[in-house]
Amino acid sequence: MLLALTGLLFLLINGALIALAMRFRARRGTDPRRIHTRPRATFLLGGMLATLAVIIFIAGVVVTENASDVEASGSEGLQAASSRTAQRDIALPSGDVEPLQIQATGQQWLWRYEYPDGTFSYYELVVPVDTAIVVNLGSTDVVHRWWVPGLGGKFDAVPDQSNGTWFKADETGEFDGATYQFAGASGAAMRTKVVALSVEDYEAWLEQQATDIQEAQEFVQAEVEADAANATPEGSNEESP
Repeated sequence: MLLALTGLLFLLINGALIALAMRFRARRGTDPRRIHTRPRATFLLGGMLATLAVIIFIAGVVVTENASDVEASGSEGLQAASSRTAQRDIALPSGDVEPLQIQATGQQWLWRYEYPDGTFSYYELVVPVDTAIVVNLGSTDVVHRWWVPGLGGKFDAVPDQSNGTWFKADETGEFDGATYQFAGASGAAMRTKVVALSVEDYEAWLEQQATDIQEAQEFVQAEVEADAANATPEGSNEESP
């Protein structure tokens, strides 16, 4: 709506300028005629512009009134309830099926996503299609800004504060985003991606991700224990008499 109004004003103003230039181009080189503004015309024009500004303001309020209300998941989405949490400026839908809530934590310089079952991922946020996703934003250091243009607006992740946004991917695919907030020397490299999968593929990915994390943790633990066992005892480097 705002784009249409702005385009209309652009055409009217520039059209009037072109029309005046074409009409009075034969009078080039002559002294310009002084025009005395009439108070009535001034007030009329000012009133028209003020009325237009009020109309745009009211339209903006009406259109964005329900922007923070989370839309319910669709019939093709994940039909599983999650724990309810209170987030600033987020109004969760009523009903037994609640949105899928994911914790997104910004840190210098990457995003960490934690899912309801404790599984986590870095950089890529994997979600089921046609499902309302509530992203609870947090930060471990400085202010980061989460924005995936194909799914919603910009929202800040502020240390020691709760903030949130929501989206619903209508189709499977990948959506690229970034932090869009200077967060230090490597802030420009802080990227993210949302991958929307079918419900079946999402559940399979979640299970595989949990398995991979468990195997990686077990591998690291085994390496740490092996290094500790093979460590040279204190004083063993001393030469024998």
